[in-house]
This record gives sequence, structure tokens and C-alpha cells, in this order.
Amino acid sequence: MKKTFILFATVLTSFATFAQAELTNAFRANENKNYEEALNYINQASSNPKATGKEKYWRYRGDIYMNIATDSVLSMKYANSFNEAVTSYSKALELSKDYVMEIGAVVDRARGIEEQKAIAAYKASNTCGAAGHYDNLITTSKMFGVTDTIYVYYSGICHEACGNVDKALANFTTCASLNYQAADCYSRIGNMLVKAGRKDEALKILSEARVKYPKNSSILTAEVNIYIEDKDYQKAHDVLIALTEADPKNESVLFVLGVTYEKNNNPVEAEKVYNRALELNPTYFDAHYNLAVMFYNQGVEKFKVCDAIPPRETARYDACKAETKSVFAKAAEHFKVCYDQDPTQASLKKVLQECYRKSGQPEKATELK
Repeated sequence: MKKTFILFATVLTSFATFAQAELTNAFRANENKNYEEALNYINQASSNPKATGKEKYWRYRGDIYMNIATDSVLSMKYANSFNEAVTSYSKALELSKDYVMEIGAVVDRARGIEEQKAIAAYKASNTCGAAGHYDNLITTSKMFGVTDTIYVYYSGICHEACGNVDKALANFTTCASLNYQAADCYSRIGNMLVKAGRKDEALKILSEARVKYPKNSSILTAEVNIYIEDKDYQKAHDVLIALTEADPKNESVLFVLGVTYEKNNNPVEAEKVYNRALELNPTYFDAHYNLAVMFYNQGVEKFKVCDAIPPRETARYDACKAETKSVFAKAAEHFKVCYDQDPTQASLKKVLQECYRKSGQPEKATELK
């Protein structure tokens, strides 16, 4: 019995010594940048519970996989290396907090590389690849109990562009719940759900978002667009009328109501509502722009009417041309406000010059050159 115990103890000692040797070999190979050799050693130690029960094993494993993940060649061969590194570091931190700073420093360097990869992939229109890199950044933040909302948001944008609807929805929902770019996130969620044929869900979420952000035009527009797409103009109108009654000084609600009047081919009411919005906010770009476009289109149609008048009806033709100039003058007035706010837009400058010329104000068109 005694001999058996001694033999068993000797076996355990040898097993532990073997594990320690593998860990040491893994550490040295990793230090010498022989990452695959290091990985082989750490895998050999994985069968030993005495090794896997130590923080050191998981930290070494994390270091090895993180070096592989940040190596341009090996990262292609070991596609899941980044996740393996994160899993290993997380386990190491569970077992001990002695090396939090050391692990944090390694992770920070890796995050810098991942961020550059994400940006490069996005610029190359590889949105699926960019999403993966942003997901890695999210995962590493969570290791230290942080939700990095900017990366969650960027990941959502990339997943949306890549067609990963469920992942994009999850990310935007997280951002909205944490009040990061919430209005934009709700709009994106609504639009994606509509595209996915889930209109009822979209309307529920957008109506809830509208309560939280009653002055956000993008949320209102997303909700109303669903009704407009369904040609349910009355429901769109009813939603906006109710909102204007509840909040008569909300220029965003008035703006979207004006849009619905335009969609319903009611330019007279649209003009009234847009002007009400401008009374509340005289520099409201969207309202000025929509009015400008509306008058411009009216001017174009008026031109056609004038051209159809017989040449012998001079007085009627002159009166028609005068009305047309008046309409283009209104368009120019509103386009000018927009142009003053954003003079870098060449298209605004061009259309403003055109309106000046067609309204009989060529000198103003020349001044813009």
C-alpha cells in the first residue's frame, strides 16, 4: 500500500513537471516569435488539469493566440485566433486579477490593430470584414466590463450593409438603449424591419421611439413612410395631425406633415405647414429646401403652360411668364437660405443661379460666380 502511494505521488509529480515544461517551452517559443511552435506546446499542456487550472496557462495561451491574430499571415490560417485569445484572457482574469494591467496592455495593442483593419476593410467596401473587426473590438471591451458604444454602432452599420440584419438590429438596439445615436438607431431599426417584411414590428418600435424623441424628424419620417408606402395616407396624416395638436411648436412634426401633404399632391397645404415650421425655426434647412424644390417644380410646369400659349395671345403669354418668374423667385429665396448654410454644395449654387436667371435676376446669378 505504501509503495503504491509513493508510486502514485511520483506519477503526479512527473505529470506536473511535464506540464510546467510545456508551459515554459510555450512561453519561450512565443517570446522568440515562433508562434505555431508555441501553440503546439500550449496545446500539449491543455490535457493536464494542473496546467489548465492555473491563470498562467490561460494567459500564455492568450498571448500566443493574440500574436497569431495580429500576424498578417498566421491570422489567415487560424481564423478564430482572436476569439481564442479573448476566451483565454477572460479565463485568466477569472482565475486571478494579478495580471490585469499586463493583459490590458496586450489587448490595447491588439485593439489598435483591429481598429485599423476595420477602417481599411470599410474603405475597401468589405463591410462584412469590417463588421468582424468591430465585433472583436466589442468583445475585448466586454472583457473589462465596458460596452464600447461607438464600436457597437459602427458594427451595426457594417452588419446592415453586409446584410446581417439580426446582428445589425441587435447592435442598434443596444446603442438605442444606452442612448447613443438613439434616434438614428431607431430609424435604422425601423427601415430594416420594413425591408425584412416586418412592418408591424417596425411600427411598434418607431411609435415607442417617437414618445422618447418627439422632435426627431428621422423617426417620424421612418414611421410615416411606412404608411405612405402602404398608400395609407390618411393614417400618416392622422399621426402627424395628432402630434401637431399635442406639440404645436414642434417644427419637425410640421415639416413631416408638410411632406405628407406633398405626397398627397396638396402643395397649398404643404406650403402653409412648411411656413409654420419656418415661423418656429427661420433657419430650418429641410423646410427651406422642400419649399424651394416645390416652387422650382411648379415653375418648370408653369413654363410648359406658357409655351403652349399661341403666339398671337401676347398679353396672356406675358402674364404667364410673369407668374413663372414670381414662382422661381420664391424658389430662389429658399434655395438662398440653404446655400448660405452650406456654400460648399455645388449643386445648390447651380440651381440657385438657375432660379435667379429664370426669375429675371441675372445680376444675382452672376454675383455667385
